[in-house]
Amino acid sequence: MNGTGTKGRAVTLGIAAAIAASLLFTGMDVCAKALPRLGAGEITFLRGAIGLLYLPFIARREGRPVFSGRDTALLHVRGLTGGLGILLFFFSLQGLKLGDAEILTELSAFFMCLLASFFLRNNPGRSVMVPLGIIAAGAAVVLQVWNFDSFNGYALFGLGSALSSALAYIAIGRLTEEPGRHSGTELVFYFQLYSMLCGAVLLPFGFVVPEGTEWLWILGLSVTAIAAQMVFTWGCQHVHSLIISFVMYTAILFHILAGWLFWGEVLTVYSWIGGAAIVGGSALLLWRTR
Repeated sequence: MNGTGTKGRAVTLGIAAAIAASLLFTGMDVCAKALPRLGAGEITFLRGAIGLLYLPFIARREGRPVFSGRDTALLHVRGLTGGLGILLFFFSLQGLKLGDAEILTELSAFFMCLLASFFLRNNPGRSVMVPLGIIAAGAAVVLQVWNFDSFNGYALFGLGSALSSALAYIAIGRLTEEPGRHSGTELVFYFQLYSMLCGAVLLPFGFVVPEGTEWLWILGLSVTAIAAQMVFTWGCQHVHSLIISFVMYTAILFHILAGWLFWGEVLTVYSWIGGAAIVGGSALLLWRTR
């Protein structure tokens, strides 16, 4: 009974962590979109740099050595792909509605399956062909590939973000296979570091000194970003990644609501239909490859 109760409580806390992470990531993206004067590179740089300042306090609270000395190469891969993914996502926000940008990000499950097949030599079999087809069709509907005039080039940044995120998720999955192998602070450190570095590369091409309330949005961005990463990482360390992946789809709803509340954004019928296909296909894909 005690074991069953403990496991059930862990699942409940994991679901709560995933929902909280979805809300925090939405808050982060709202703050980023509220900074139109700042370029995506500058926003990514500030997100990473300020986030690093919080880590000593988080590490002290975690109460364990930060650096394990293990899996160093994989930690760098996780950091680089995660940092590149967030940079590309911030680029997509400059020309896409908040909900559309998040919908495209959820294509990461599609790319994860392809990467497993071609790069990890892990063939998931024919059972995934149907969900992959559903996801691909959903993406085509969101992008409206049949109508060249309506195509938004910023969607390519969204696709790139999804691909980079897929690589980062694969790395996280490998790093968290053994409970307690890495501290949460260590996993987040590499992501914050590479977010700063990816953004820094673009600073020579455009840097704007923030003014007035922009500093408040930057503060909100950094706080929600580091909090989201810590909560998400905790969830991955304590609950099966399948559960986390399913629940994180709530982020689409949160982004759609935030876009409507702050900017009056209303998604097209194509976004709703395609988004539903992407979520449904991804859920089926995760279930069949569990």
